[in-house]
Amino acid sequence: MGNLTDKRVLITGVGLKPVRFVFKDITTGRPSHTAIVVDAKEFKANIGAATALECAKAGAIVHLVARTEKNLTIVKQWIESIVADAKVEFTATDLGDRQSLKRLVESIPRNHPLYWVQSVGLGAGTIKLKDDNPYLPIDEIPEGLVDAELSVLKNTITLLQSLLPRFRQQEETRVCIISSMSAVRSFASGSIHNAAKGAISRFANAAMIELDHEKIFVTDIRPGGVDTGMYDSEVVQKTVQRISKDFNYPDIHYIPPSAVGQAIVNALSSDAHITSINMVGKGQWPHEGS
Repeated sequence: MGNLTDKRVLITGVGLKPVRFVFKDITTGRPSHTAIVVDAKEFKANIGAATALECAKAGAIVHLVARTEKNLTIVKQWIESIVADAKVEFTATDLGDRQSLKRLVESIPRNHPLYWVQSVGLGAGTIKLKDDNPYLPIDEIPEGLVDAELSVLKNTITLLQSLLPRFRQQEETRVCIISSMSAVRSFASGSIHNAAKGAISRFANAAMIELDHEKIFVTDIRPGGVDTGMYDSEVVQKTVQRISKDFNYPDIHYIPPSAVGQAIVNALSSDAHITSINMVGKGQWPHEGS
């Protein structure tokens, strides 16, 4: 595990969902979600929450960002219950509000170098989907889903613009932008999801090239399906199972969010500039292109 002592990591898109279905690792048989247990209630951590835990384990000060203060409080308590002397800050804000982003950036102390993990997705509450299913045939895609998917790209660009003046004053900056294997691995019923993730991935790659000479090192993190609660509904499971059969897999298995967080810690702390990371769950179709 890398060392992030004396670094502050801004993590956007921190969240959790109730446990409605338990998927299991095909090797160990253990649940594949990262469990958040607070006051005897169990939730599934999303990538942002699990990354915050892994960064705190590596010694970082973590600054959590999401819309809902209640969820941020739960995640903070969870991290502090696991990591002795964890340093956890949070800000509840809407990433779609440029003025809120400006206030967020101005509020973050400057006593440590600031790194950034952008892990915002549809699970952040940008849209309410029927059966929580974003995987739809082209003729069933609602306009709201198009707007929600593309808003993630817009918010990523806007927040990076807000952070760049500070990043340019630092000796070195690390940024991880989480896109998806869907950026390079197309599938039926995934047209808007594939397109939006592809756009974020291409933006991350272009930013990587543009900012590298300023010692701002960007990594494109491309996880496949992650057990965050997004796949718990029966409709989503049946939809993904149909997709899996297109790749000659009888079913799909998911990455624990903690595994994504561990990969991000390595990217943030490595002596190398890790440009991209592709990762899938054990037993999940490992295609890196359509």
